[in-house]
Amino acid sequence: MYFWKCWRDTRSFALVFLVIAAAAMPVTAVVGKGTNLQEGFGPSVFLSTFVLMLFVVALGLGTISAIQEFTDKTSHFLFTKPRPRPYFVWAGWVVGCLEFLTIAFVNLFAGWLTLAHYSKNPSWSVLRALFKEQDVVGVLIYTLFIYCLTYSMTIVLRNGLKGLGASMGITFGLQATQIALRMRWNINVPLPPLPIGSLPIIVSNIVWIVVALLIVFAAQLVVERSEI
Repeated sequence: MYFWKCWRDTRSFALVFLVIAAAAMPVTAVVGKGTNLQEGFGPSVFLSTFVLMLFVVALGLGTISAIQEFTDKTSHFLFTKPRPRPYFVWAGWVVGCLEFLTIAFVNLFAGWLTLAHYSKNPSWSVLRALFKEQDVVGVLIYTLFIYCLTYSMTIVLRNGLKGLGASMGITFGLQATQIALRMRWNINVPLPPLPIGSLPIIVSNIVWIVVALLIVFAAQLVVERSEI
């Protein structure tokens, strides 16, 4: 029942971005062809569009999925029900995550077909090329990390703008710190979705997914111990 409520609260945002995800790649290809940008549509244009789309969706869904109960002032009612608080935290996360993955799949599918059309290559060879260098998988893991971070910060701070700002601040702060350490002391600090040390790429991906889930778990612990 609560899963349905979470879907009802976020479906408008999800449906709008589902339409945008389906149209973004073909529109980008048409515009690029009109301006002779990379011969219309190529892997680099696809990847840039894919990253931008999922980054925006991760921030938006992470905020909306977490803030609705505090906006409607129903958090006191829900968090004092017999069900444990972690149920409400993870239910909202699961619904938002499923919406995020659906939008990602639609955008990837549209981009794959568009890229296959403009490259004149067989569809399956184009799809293999997209996953060969782990670019698509890396984008998915990175944006999933952003979604988990935004959702968690919004839950903890109980404010959409503060949660969004904190998530973006942490994300850009980590990237700035990584660049500074590399330039000043030649220290490479891995951030999602970069490989961790000498670990295989698959193991590194699993580790980053676990880290993203641990962020949500940490937010759950804060909610369990806070007054509503």
